[in-house]
Amino acid sequence: MISTLAFGVAALLGLIVIPLIIRTWGVTEFGLIVISRLLLPSGMMAVLDLGLSEVATQIVARAREHRDWMQASRQIVLLSTISIVLTLILSAAIWLLTPLFVIVMKVDAAHLESFTRIMHFTSVANLIFVPGLVWEGVVKGFERYNLLRFAEVTSTAAYLGLTFVASLMAAGFEVVAYIYLATLVARAIVIGIAAFVALRHKHVRMLPWTPDIRQDILHRCLLLLQGKLMGGVSGPFQPFLIGLLFGPKGVGTYDALVRLSRVSKIVVSLLTSALLPVASRLDERGSTTSFQRLGDLGLIVTPMLVVPPLAAAAILSPEIMRIWIGPLLAPYAFWMGLSFLVPICAQYVAIGSLIFLTRPDVQARLNGLMAAQLLVWAVVSAATLHQFAERALILGQVVGSIAILPWQLNQLRSALELNRNRFAKSVGTQFAILALASAFLAIIAGYIQFDSVLKLALGSTAFCLITWVLQYFMVLEKRHRTIFPAVGQLMGLTSRSN
Repeated sequence: MISTLAFGVAALLGLIVIPLIIRTWGVTEFGLIVISRLLLPSGMMAVLDLGLSEVATQIVARAREHRDWMQASRQIVLLSTISIVLTLILSAAIWLLTPLFVIVMKVDAAHLESFTRIMHFTSVANLIFVPGLVWEGVVKGFERYNLLRFAEVTSTAAYLGLTFVASLMAAGFEVVAYIYLATLVARAIVIGIAAFVALRHKHVRMLPWTPDIRQDILHRCLLLLQGKLMGGVSGPFQPFLIGLLFGPKGVGTYDALVRLSRVSKIVVSLLTSALLPVASRLDERGSTTSFQRLGDLGLIVTPMLVVPPLAAAAILSPEIMRIWIGPLLAPYAFWMGLSFLVPICAQYVAIGSLIFLTRPDVQARLNGLMAAQLLVWAVVSAATLHQFAERALILGQVVGSIAILPWQLNQLRSALELNRNRFAKSVGTQFAILALASAFLAIIAGYIQFDSVLKLALGSTAFCLITWVLQYFMVLEKRHRTIFPAVGQLMGLTSRSN
């Protein structure tokens, strides 16, 4: 909850800055800023980060369970060494390949010098950002999400405030990129200090790794690299591909269309990321029943809570686009609505996929399904590229996500050993309720103008409340409903006697 609420605020601030950048500097300049961020660990470079953060989280979480901090010391030293080697390679490659990158991204002469400087600063900043993934994973392993999200909100607020000042001063667009890098560097340093203090408290020290540790860590990193490469091609890689095909303006258009749905997906993924250390500790402890219950709740309860707001945003996308961006991209509002189907599908497998990072055999099978999803994306996108330009990649993502979702659900259900008929009934009823409620909201939107933030909020809230109530009584079983009073007790909202 800390992660979702805090990053929700950060995401809202990030969404506010987009129309500010577009109105001050233009769509092309916004596209150049987006392209420069592709080469950060939060962008396209995420596909090459070897899962450093996730592996570090598992190392610390398991160490908290088995108390063998000497073994954890050897593992963290190896992981830190891998991060240093990786960051040196990536930073050098970005610096040396900048002239080629400028050409393939079709950067015009007016922006050439500024964009080149941005790339050089980005390569230097990555010297901190890549090892910072290990630091962040360590803090997650200790479950200090309050610190992580405080740093996230603070850095985003600083970025928004300084960007607003830059717009008032009529500074060049490259200043926005520098501000973004500076706030991220400050965030990484704060998290690095926190990780160092936490490890020092556990007497973690520099110890050489053993061959068994090297084999285990590299195996986990390679499995995560495999999944990230396939996920990245249908995610962070797409703006890069659009830049190759259509230039900065196409990147700016695409990013504006998918930004809201992508942010919503990230917000929810932060909620699930808090469960990785929990799943690692349960797996280390051998608590099979608790592990199964965690996965069951993730497959049923998480979509029940998260999908209705996403569905409401998809239906009301034309109104959201007009209020958020303005008339400039209003004709493309349909594509923004369509893009929400990607995070909707992702919610059904988000927690299941995350907790099975602790079990390489299941993770390998899920990676295979991701490869099939990538193949569908490539075929659909290539077939419609001439007709829909950058929007064809949105269509490919949607078709691929919907086509592979049943197989992903079945794989997770099987791994968790859930009853097939009961699971199919729960998911099918959930789909039916959401489909009927979405159709009803679309009909209402044809008669009522949602032309203000207040009207959008009221309409979306009513839609969510209705679908939540229907799902609570028609989808959830008794074992699912017990989670709500349990959470209330943990938060002090209800007494244990209730």
